[in-house]
Amino acid sequence: KQWYQRRVAITAGDISQVTIFVKRTEPVAVEVKISITSAVFREEEVNESILAEEKSSRVLERKACLDVLGLLRQTKWFESRMSVSLIVVLQLLKDLSKRIPAWSPLSTWSLELLVERCARTKGYSSQPPQFSPPEVLRRVFELFASGFLLLNSPGLNDPCEKESVDVLAYLTNQEREDLTASAQYALRLMVYNQLYKILGIAQPPALKNLGQVPRSAAPSSFKQKS
Repeated sequence: KQWYQRRVAITAGDISQVTIFVKRTEPVAVEVKISITSAVFREEEVNESILAEEKSSRVLERKACLDVLGLLRQTKWFESRMSVSLIVVLQLLKDLSKRIPAWSPLSTWSLELLVERCARTKGYSSQPPQFSPPEVLRRVFELFASGFLLLNSPGLNDPCEKESVDVLAYLTNQEREDLTASAQYALRLMVYNQLYKILGIAQPPALKNLGQVPRSAAPSSFKQKS
């Protein structure tokens, strides 16, 4: 016990964010973030006036606790709905959001929902997804390219919330147009067997003699970050 206490210590704590940081220096440096919450905060019968009266340094921040509960529900949803092939597509889209400015506004949670919904659309929901990663990726691009985000879009409902919440409501009109144009160009690249451009890798030798999409045809929304 004494050996453990010498090498593990609570380095910091943030009561407003209901978090505690625990750090270990030996044999390998590791820092763990521990979030504290309670399901009581989500109960509808919680009396706001009582919480306001009891608010002090000993009481956890309710909003922060609700945020942690939301992350916990999302984690459970992810574990129950995501397969290996869908995780591959999710990682590709995360990489795309880092390289292409048009995709950067999308949050990790919205990407997880989009990938899962594209693989489990009506007609396929009764069976686990049998699509390969390229097929799921194409369906994601088709969804955006169809104008899903434009005009009177129904949005993307959050399955982990009691109320109807659109996880894409924060996108501006310009961001929606950029995503649509970028997805349309990505579909063209896939049709011409130029998936390597979407992935940001070198052109495979076997594809050098195939048709090419002119560089001038690339919209500004698909240009990579400098």
